[in-house]
Amino acid sequence: MELSRAYREIEKRLQKIDFSSLYRGFSRFPFALYNETQAYIDGKTVDRPGEFIANTAVKYNGADTAIWHLIEKTYDFDVLASKIVHEMLHAYQNACGEKRWADERAAMVKYRYEAANIAIRVDEAACMRKCLEKEDPAAFDRLLSLRKARMERFPYEYDYEARTEQIEGSAHYVENAALAQLDPAKAAEKWEQMFNDLVDPTKYLPARAVTYESGAAFIACLRKYTDLDTDTFTDTPFAVAAVAQASPCEIPQDDVQTAVCIDKWRKGIRKTVAQALEKGKVVLECPCRLVAWNVYDSVWDGQYAVITHFIAYIEGDKMPSTDEELYACMKMLNGDFVVEVGTDLIMTHVWKR
Repeated sequence: MELSRAYREIEKRLQKIDFSSLYRGFSRFPFALYNETQAYIDGKTVDRPGEFIANTAVKYNGADTAIWHLIEKTYDFDVLASKIVHEMLHAYQNACGEKRWADERAAMVKYRYEAANIAIRVDEAACMRKCLEKEDPAAFDRLLSLRKARMERFPYEYDYEARTEQIEGSAHYVENAALAQLDPAKAAEKWEQMFNDLVDPTKYLPARAVTYESGAAFIACLRKYTDLDTDTFTDTPFAVAAVAQASPCEIPQDDVQTAVCIDKWRKGIRKTVAQALEKGKVVLECPCRLVAWNVYDSVWDGQYAVITHFIAYIEGDKMPSTDEELYACMKMLNGDFVVEVGTDLIMTHVWKR
């Protein structure tokens, strides 16, 4: 799709949105659209800057800027505008010095997929739906008790999820609220799809993407049933602060149905790896350091990572000390890959899928 046309369509919609009602102190930020070779920003086309990777917010020409990789031929511009607002909230988080980011590099190799954790998250989702569809204080109390129990039993996983909910859940909530201003019916449909996802254990495999949705739903519940400030910039994620005074409930040790889902998912990962290795299309033979990738749905099986869309790497094993140095020496591969990589994120082989 033509970058300039898409930019104009989004701009028209952004002018209709009341940003201050979405998140305290929030206002518009610059945005850019880009493709493989070019970017469109401030009414002009430029060569794609090196820092334009994925859909996110970056510092561009000294300004925190929302960016979106335009890869489809057609778009629903109401939805796309709401997603730009999502990325603008990330720009606002950056500008405000947000510190509660999850460590994605560590999480790739440390996050554990446990049946009980996922089963409880599904139970939480059912509680959140009850909380939001009607007045149900008992469901809200159970929600907090489930989360407190899960935080105590799965501390690393809960902390990762809480930090992702803080950053991405907040942005997803704002995205939905912006869409509601542009088209309430589309926003209602999106909320319905969110809850369908949240009660499906397969959507938690991998964990990151569904946490956008759980975070948005939890914010909606907290705003309805408490006066907890979910918009403040502190050191503690709201998902941790919200359960500080809650009493944990008893939870099951395992869940057979969810365990079966996890086993099937892991078999699928092994199959993907085996197919890539059998094809033998090696596109990079290193060692090189993996420095960025599409964390949205990447997975690691203990030896191989399955990554979609892109990987960014540097030759050698030392990380540059500044972002400027990193961008100067960083190289990229676009596509879907299987990567042989260790816990230190040093790659030895990369296969094109």
